[in-house]
Amino acid sequence: MPELPEVETFKRYLDSTSLHQRIAGVEVRDAYVLKGVSARELARRLKGRSFESSRRHGKHLFVRVDDDLWLRLHFGMTGSLRYFKDQERAPRHTRVLFVFANAHRLAFEDQRKFGEVGLVADLDEYLRKRGLGPDALDIGLSQFRELLRKHQGAVKSILLNQKLIAGIGNIYADEILFHARIHPATEIGRLGEKTVCKLFRATRYILKKAIDAKADVDRMPKSWLLPRRGKVGKCPRCRGELRSATIGGRTAWFCTQCQKRL
Repeated sequence: MPELPEVETFKRYLDSTSLHQRIAGVEVRDAYVLKGVSARELARRLKGRSFESSRRHGKHLFVRVDDDLWLRLHFGMTGSLRYFKDQERAPRHTRVLFVFANAHRLAFEDQRKFGEVGLVADLDEYLRKRGLGPDALDIGLSQFRELLRKHQGAVKSILLNQKLIAGIGNIYADEILFHARIHPATEIGRLGEKTVCKLFRATRYILKKAIDAKADVDRMPKSWLLPRRGKVGKCPRCRGELRSATIGGRTAWFCTQCQKRL
């Protein structure tokens, strides 16, 4: 499922390929992914305009069309973007196709159709109504510490709560906790000041490093848990046993030696 690093990668891809080009038309191939807007309205409001800039918040990508109109993209479980020349065949699972006047196209593809495409007039108001917390890369240490202090529960569940911190999903939560050497089921109230600081630094480091790798597992450090996540094997750091457990309804992977439960 696309998390913050994947969506940031999509943002940079869109910025480098699709900005400042007049939109000649919008082809909706599957209206199921449209939320709060019809295919006709989407095409009408975007035709003749261009994407001017973009902004990512957590797992959401917003593309500015003008001062009071943003295109909202949420990638669900299998969503992605692809920019291509019009003579090329569109990706098989294209749901919405943005056709540019320069004979190129941008496809929003989504095999499982859990993604969303919509329009937003006031971006900040939209974020408030959705109750999304601050972006995981915008939050400072003092705010991070305060959020943890006010809540209870397993540390992994806190990291996954989008109303507290937006952008971290199941995969990177495991990687962050592995890097910080914290057991995912550890109660947040049991984390000392030094451990909270370590968790904050690990959050920023892992997310930024994953972005640098363009969210490509093959380009991430071999010392990470991610390439081994989902497999019963050995820890890349201490050769301890990797195990999984259900925490807050989500599967967590961790090392039984490096991540002792407090």
